Amino acid sequence: MSRAIHARIGRRTFLAGAAAAGVLTQMELLRTARMANAAAPMRALFVYVPDGCIPSMWHPSGTETNFTLPAMTEPLGIVKDDLIFLKGLDMYAGGATHEGGIRKVLTGVGDLSLDVFLGQKIQGQAPQASVQLGISSNFQNGSGGFSFIGPDQEVKPDDNPINAFTRLFGGVKTGATDDAAELLRQRRRQSVLDATVADLGAIRARLGSAEKAKLDTHLDSIREVERRITATGSCSNVTWNAGGFAVSPTDYYPKTYEQEEKFLTVGNLQMDLAVLALGCDVTRVASLMWSHPVSPTHVVGSGVATGNHDASHYGDPSSQNAKDFVTLKRWFMERFAYLVQKLKATPYGGGTLLDSTVVFLCSELGDSNAHDHKNMPFVLAGGKGAGLKTGRFLDYTGKNAGENEAHTKLLTSIANLVGVNVDRFGNTSKGTGPLAGLL
Repeated sequence: MSRAIHARIGRRTFLAGAAAAGVLTQMELLRTARMANAAAPMRALFVYVPDGCIPSMWHPSGTETNFTLPAMTEPLGIVKDDLIFLKGLDMYAGGATHEGGIRKVLTGVGDLSLDVFLGQKIQGQAPQASVQLGISSNFQNGSGGFSFIGPDQEVKPDDNPINAFTRLFGGVKTGATDDAAELLRQRRRQSVLDATVADLGAIRARLGSAEKAKLDTHLDSIREVERRITATGSCSNVTWNAGGFAVSPTDYYPKTYEQEEKFLTVGNLQMDLAVLALGCDVTRVASLMWSHPVSPTHVVGSGVATGNHDASHYGDPSSQNAKDFVTLKRWFMERFAYLVQKLKATPYGGGTLLDSTVVFLCSELGDSNAHDHKNMPFVLAGGKGAGLKTGRFLDYTGKNAGENEAHTKLLTSIANLVGVNVDRFGNTSKGTGPLAGLL
């Protein structure tokens, strides 16, 4: 039986934006009872940062266990022992440049993205199969996102942390009156969903096979909403502090959560929400998009006046654009280090949430100047509960009959690590099976 989630602030107060501090400053996770010595179920977290890298300034040098991080990834040194740096992975087949890269980084040119696929497979008793969060990921985005629920059916991340919290923890109850009101709201929403499913079921009988497949995907989405109405995860106490961040109902353009000066604040809130959702068993799969391909974002406070995409066209590696791009990548890596530390500081099972979460850091391009999909800037974190050996640098350059290894083998490995036993995911033109050497 799912426990109710009790918040230390009133729901109406939160929705009014009256909470007071900038990020989640405390979290109390009271887990549901487990059998003694039972293994904690694994989770997956996918993190995207925009516009590729400068390979020589991203990939480490050295041996598997004795390596040095260059300028772009140097900020990850503080969590180096919890990471695996991957070199020599290419994304094969599919489209080119930014648009093709973002379309296949989690799909391998298949119909479903790995976050959606794994959510469907390992949901268990979690209310939500997978959760997609973003930081200005939809703002001025003409290149798309990396989550797909079906053929060309993109899942748009939620860029609004206020809305995301309500959606993730919509079952918060603060008193008898609120309990009764919430129950009534749930019943009303449930009746609407029941009627919708019945109507669509009648329509389905008159459709052709292709249209039926699309409608089935839509029906699955409705059933997911049904689960969310009554299920609230396993936390019995959640502390949330939005730091005074609020979204005005009269927001027009850009929305508060899309304003560049709010980029860091929203990013911190969304990272903390991802950790909270995974730790409270609201979901076992989450994704987080920092901006999007061809990112116009000017990262306020980074010391760089150039937008991220403009800086990524660095030209000569000694140019000012290159220096700016290095600074921006370092900024994003500082954020990723914060996320890894947050997961590691969160108790889960007999260890930490990081131990029970496989984290995949990715982008849509390899060399941003070349707009290619070679030697991708991929990093894994956590996963010790599944046997993942971290603190390593693995180089797959030329390891597949003289070619770089396919990133789809990494996607297959991630699936295996979280308990989904498949021997392929996405394009198989460069072979099947998991990526050798991860365990």
